[in-house]
Amino acid sequence: MKAKPKKKKKSKGKISPPPVPSEHIPPEWLDLVPDHPDISLSDVLNNAEDTMALLVGKKSSMEELINNAKKGDIKSLLDLIKIHTYPFPLDNKEGSTLIIPSINADRNFYEQKWVQKILVKEMEDEGFRKDFWKAVFSRQNNTFYKRTTDIQADLKEYVVNRREKWNTGLSQKSITFEEIRSELVKYKIINEEDYTEIKSLTRLLNIFGVTGKSGRPKKAK
Repeated sequence: MKAKPKKKKKSKGKISPPPVPSEHIPPEWLDLVPDHPDISLSDVLNNAEDTMALLVGKKSSMEELINNAKKGDIKSLLDLIKIHTYPFPLDNKEGSTLIIPSINADRNFYEQKWVQKILVKEMEDEGFRKDFWKAVFSRQNNTFYKRTTDIQADLKEYVVNRREKWNTGLSQKSITFEEIRSELVKYKIINEEDYTEIKSLTRLLNIFGVTGKSGRPKKAK
C-alpha cells in the first residue's frame, strides 16, 4: 500500500508576491520605493493599504480605519469612500476614448452589509449626503488627503514600510527612537533640525504605529 503524499503546510503570516523581473516593472512603480536598502517594491505593495489608511484617514492601519467606521465614526467611513471610489473623465467602456465622466466604485467594499447598513441610514441626512458626494469626488476637489504636505506624505510612507522592523528592534531593545531619528535624517526624510526633542518624534511615530510592539498592525480581511 502506497503511503499518502504529505500535504504541504500553509505558510503563516505575510505572503510575499512572486518576484517580477525588473524589466517588466513599470518605472512609476519603482518611484514609489523609498530610498532605503531594506525597503523593496514588495514591501511597498504589501503595505499599500496601511499607507493609504495613514495618508487619507490618519489611522495607523486599514484595520483600524475600518473598525472605527464600523463603530459609527462617520469620518472614517467617508475616508473609506474616498479610498474605494475612482471618478474618471473617460467612458468606462472597453476601447472607448470618448470623454464621458464615469465612476468606478469598489463593489467588494460597497456591497458589504455593514457599509450598506450605515449608508442607508445616513443618506437620510442632507448633511451626510453632501459629505458623501464630496468624498466620492475627493480626488478631483483636492480633499483626498487631509492637509498633508509632500514632506509629511513621504514621512508617513517611509514609516509604514519600516515600522515592522523598528517595532521588532524596539521590543528587543536593539534600537532606540534616537537611532530611528538618525535614520530618518540620514535618508533625508526629515531635516537635521526637525524633531530635536525626541519625545515629540516618539509621540508622532506612536500615532503612525511605531509603538515598540513586535510585528505590524493587522490588515483587514
